[in-house]
Amino acid sequence: MNERFSNNFDLLRFLAAASIIFSHCFALSLGYANVHLFDWHLLVGQFGLATLLVISGYLITKSWEKKPELKIFFRKRALRLFPGMITSILFIMLVIGPVNTSYTLREYFLSLTDPQTWMAIPFYINGWAVGIFTENPVTYVNAPLWTIPFEFMLYGVVALLGVAGILWRKKTLLPLIFTTVLMWAAWYDNPALNKIRFAVYFLIGSYLYVNREKMEYKLWLSVLLFVPVVIFFKTPFMFVFALIAIPYFVLWIAHLPVSILHKFGTKGDPSYGMYIYSYPVQQTILHFIPAIAVSQLIGLTFAVVIPMAYASWYFIEKKALSLK
Repeated sequence: MNERFSNNFDLLRFLAAASIIFSHCFALSLGYANVHLFDWHLLVGQFGLATLLVISGYLITKSWEKKPELKIFFRKRALRLFPGMITSILFIMLVIGPVNTSYTLREYFLSLTDPQTWMAIPFYINGWAVGIFTENPVTYVNAPLWTIPFEFMLYGVVALLGVAGILWRKKTLLPLIFTTVLMWAAWYDNPALNKIRFAVYFLIGSYLYVNREKMEYKLWLSVLLFVPVVIFFKTPFMFVFALIAIPYFVLWIAHLPVSILHKFGTKGDPSYGMYIYSYPVQQTILHFIPAIAVSQLIGLTFAVVIPMAYASWYFIEKKALSLK
């Protein structure tokens, strides 16, 4: 059997991407100013992002083990991330932008030739530079793209430790994990910097792969690890305990020996396409139907994005991966 279909990572990635889409429907409808740290729908999205990064840390470390050569490693990572991301940015510039801009088409395309525009709009920051989504509760164009260079940097950490010959020491990652947690604690009140918390999930995923032979994943232990998360719910300590509970839970689900779950990805992997296309689609829906209910936005978003995600898989991502 194909190794990919002997686990549940495809299913988990799909559910994680779906949870982020679900969460963004609330945030984009309400406006970020009206979304608060412990709102349940925000936590759902953060759980999804944490899940994606745990899986990434685990599988990227596995990839380095299989082929510990820098050139090949980064070529594979680039082929997985950049063709889809570049296509999504082109989609934003050539489809989403012209349809949603408050500029004339001439003004819009001229703005794209202005270097100041590119300094003002790394497409996940602000649509004002090209007149996109200026009347929406949120003016961001594709906020999730911030995670792609962030994740690529974490790939570099794995490669650096691998080249240094210390990645496979069982405790190598612990000081790095601890230091990152301290940095997050220091930056807790800084919205721009406290996202470093999500790097911990990647590093713990990597750590669990390095120590996989010692790990056993049990339901009772997964439940037990969530007890302090519940006890300290709506306090900063909740996030600390979640750093332990979520990675263990994700890998417990990933390794469940349920053959029907293993087969989820046999028709393709739409999770990345869902992740990179959903936000501008949601924003476009809100642009044209500003009074849409959140429940309707959720349903319409999935109806549009899932076919787009499969198209991205078959016509962009799968073809790029064949070049590995």
